[in-house]
Amino acid sequence: MAGSQYNREPQFLDIESSSYDEDSFPTCIAWSLPDGQIKNVLVMPDEDWNPQDSTLPDETLQHLYDHGVSGIDIIREMNDDLDGKPVYIDGIDYDADLLEKLCDTFDEEPTFELTPITSLITNKSFEEIMDNKSLIMQDNNLNTKHAEHNVLSLLILARENKLM
Repeated sequence: MAGSQYNREPQFLDIESSSYDEDSFPTCIAWSLPDGQIKNVLVMPDEDWNPQDSTLPDETLQHLYDHGVSGIDIIREMNDDLDGKPVYIDGIDYDADLLEKLCDTFDEEPTFELTPITSLITNKSFEEIMDNKSLIMQDNNLNTKHAEHNVLSLLILARENKLM
């Protein structure tokens, strides 16, 4: 059976933010699909987030307006792709807070559950998991500032721990 649970990879999500302040907002979201593919979407800033007050350079903000996708469309696509599944996050960023901000802005609810990576990789401490993730990032020339690179590193980590 092609859609068998045994052939599917755990799904991961990572969200880049405009800053690390409490006024930050999501700028890019990446998540993986059951077959290991990764979707990566720029987020068009919502006026409720006061993007003009952010520390983002004007060119970056303009790029988000020009190439970003409306938050409501992103939420709907994530809900379609991730519906009813645990979606793992590394827990080192503000992913849960940023997802909540996105959903609250558009009065939507995620139909999936963000779950810490430690509930997937149970035989290692959080520190060991993050050390392994760092090595994967280095070995594969991945940039921690790119959401899709963080998702890819978590997929590789799951494969190395034989969790798919």
